[in-house]
Amino acid sequence: MALIVETGAVIPDADSFTSLIDARALAVNYGLSLPTDDTEAEVVLRQGYLNLLQRERTLQGSRISAVQTGIYPRSNVLNNCFPVDSDVIPNEVKLAQLYASDAINSGAETNGVQTGERLKAFNVAQTTYSETYQDGSRQSTNP
Repeated sequence: MALIVETGAVIPDADSFTSLIDARALAVNYGLSLPTDDTEAEVVLRQGYLNLLQRERTLQGSRISAVQTGIYPRSNVLNNCFPVDSDVIPNEVKLAQLYASDAINSGAETNGVQTGERLKAFNVAQTTYSETYQDGSRQSTNP
């Protein structure tokens, strides 16, 4: 199924900020990778689109519609001290989706839970270094 591109007009069921053709061109320009298979590339782009949702609370402004599917379009946003029209998807947003997609395509764990060691305290006395870990945490096996 083809990508449904958000243009800034609150497109119903939008799942990308860029078309596959444009995403491939940007990927070449920035040295990023997308799967060669179009269907797989579209899936990764959709995942990148959704990945941006976790950053929404750090963004300026607010969504312009309760039914939009992504972090843009937004109102009350400045880019380098200049207002961004509420019906515009900034190029930086398209690049953010592409970088997230590249990371996912490269194997980045986007939903992983860290279950390893959790440092509680460390001590450096002259030439001796020691660590203590929180209860229930695995101790480091690094020499």
